[in-house]
Amino acid sequence: MSKLIALVGDTGCGKSHSIQFLDPKETYIISVADKELPFKGSTKLYNRDSKNYKHVKDAAEVLRLLNTLSNDAPQIKTVIIEDGNYIMGFNLVDKATEGGYTKFSVMAQQMVSLIQGAKKLRDDMIVVYISHQEELEDNGEIVSYKMKTAGKMIDNQIKLEGLFTVVIYAITETKGDKTDYLFITNKYKKYPAKSPAGMFSELKMPNNLKTVVDNINDYYN
Repeated sequence: MSKLIALVGDTGCGKSHSIQFLDPKETYIISVADKELPFKGSTKLYNRDSKNYKHVKDAAEVLRLLNTLSNDAPQIKTVIIEDGNYIMGFNLVDKATEGGYTKFSVMAQQMVSLIQGAKKLRDDMIVVYISHQEELEDNGEIVSYKMKTAGKMIDNQIKLEGLFTVVIYAITETKGDKTDYLFITNKYKKYPAKSPAGMFSELKMPNNLKTVVDNINDYYN
């Protein structure tokens, strides 16, 4: 059984930037939004000619590609679903003229199928689902954060975080003129990160996705 990670954070917190530390020969990028990766040389490292990058925005198509990689690409150890929340966002835009609640139920079903299916790949594969975060407010005050979905009609049917064993939050901390880009590995202040006991030695760690993957492999192997 493969391992599934959620990497959650606001825009500009270093989620995508952390991909640069992974080996492109063992990594595949499924780009939902089809945008450039934010680090130097990314287009030379990840592209269609190298067979490690593809733009896919439909949940069923993403799952089919994951299964293909699992069966036919033994060199691929880590798959990144980049901007995964846009799977729901684009779907909602495409169905904007449809009335009723059925479209939300179908969307929820598709996301559950995708995430559950991503857990059934090769044992040596790790799938990283990268998502923007969403604020949870009480009387106008931010009390917590969550993975971004297509809205309350989806949230009423599924809680995405509950489908992941590991949920990492990307944050920034600024002191004076210096900004540190960090990963949160367990619950911290308003960030509901989570991971199994002992998987990570630090609550806050540098935003290096390779280190996260290595820790998970060491933990389970």
